[in-house]
Amino acid sequence: MTPAARTGESPAINSTVLQPPLRVGATRSGESSEAIGIIVLRAGLGLIFLWFGAIKFTGIGAAPFLVNSPLLGWLPASFGLQGAVYFLGIFEITTGVLLWAGFAKPILSAIGGAMAAFTFLMTLSFMFSTPGVAEPLAGGFPALSAIPGQFLLKDLGLLGIAIFIAGESLWRARSVNPATLTTGQPPTSVRLEAGARIMAIGTTVMRYGLALIFLWFGAMKFTSYEATGIAPFIANSPLVGWWHSTLGIQGASSMLGVYEIATGVLLAICPIAPRASVVGAAMAVLTFLITLSFLFSTPGVTTPAGFPVLSDVGEFLLKDVGLLGISILLLGQALRSVAGRPAVTERARA
Repeated sequence: MTPAARTGESPAINSTVLQPPLRVGATRSGESSEAIGIIVLRAGLGLIFLWFGAIKFTGIGAAPFLVNSPLLGWLPASFGLQGAVYFLGIFEITTGVLLWAGFAKPILSAIGGAMAAFTFLMTLSFMFSTPGVAEPLAGGFPALSAIPGQFLLKDLGLLGIAIFIAGESLWRARSVNPATLTTGQPPTSVRLEAGARIMAIGTTVMRYGLALIFLWFGAMKFTSYEATGIAPFIANSPLVGWWHSTLGIQGASSMLGVYEIATGVLLAICPIAPRASVVGAAMAVLTFLITLSFLFSTPGVTTPAGFPVLSDVGEFLLKDVGLLGISILLLGQALRSVAGRPAVTERARA
């Protein structure tokens, strides 16, 4: 265990040592990016659960997912369809509240993170049970429909966030094991050690989950189905609307495909090429900043039902808050790798 762990130092920031100027800059930038990323992960995942949970009480819910699920089909059978949706709403709002409460009391967000991880394990199972995931118009699997296919695939990244937050919360809520106080050995913490391992697992799921999302979505951009599907986002955006006039609908989609596949590859190779992964993480941050701007420029994000109800498009885009947090965290980790300094998860396990 590191001295920082024994003295209760936050895992987000650690003191720097004498390094060349470029490495010092990378270390400090990496520390800041990691710290911001953790905040965005917790706040963003909490927002997603609170918002989606509130939507469940408006009469718009997850009926197609539930009735076709071999794991959760018992809910509508036991409580009725609307009752099952209300149950999920309560579960999701509780999860969101616990995640946000973790800013003040970490053990609460450890519980919330575990509940969130369970949620995403269930929703990812819907990929195999919900009709319409594979898109026949685009040639079938592995082509995915926007809703529910691509909507559900994003949960792979959100699963990584949930695992990471559970571990990071345990790390911050660590308590000294009394058995070590009489041995003369440095005090250890069961929560610290478990939290560090869980954080490491979460980081791995976030990195390779996000890389898979970029690779899968990027490959689909070369199909006319996907080019037509993303056209409203591009056409109505004041930031990227010029892509269509310059490259055409399919050309803009193909350009995005190249960009997203490159991003996925660069994210995945961080362990062997951290400098390249800095570029990939920065590209991912830029991607989600742009896609989140679509919430304010794309028609049909909201519905006539009013707040808090979002359309399928709106809910699809809202998940990018969490994916932005992953990108910021991975950018910090890549910068620290370039500087030869361990990331949060590596220091926690030391």
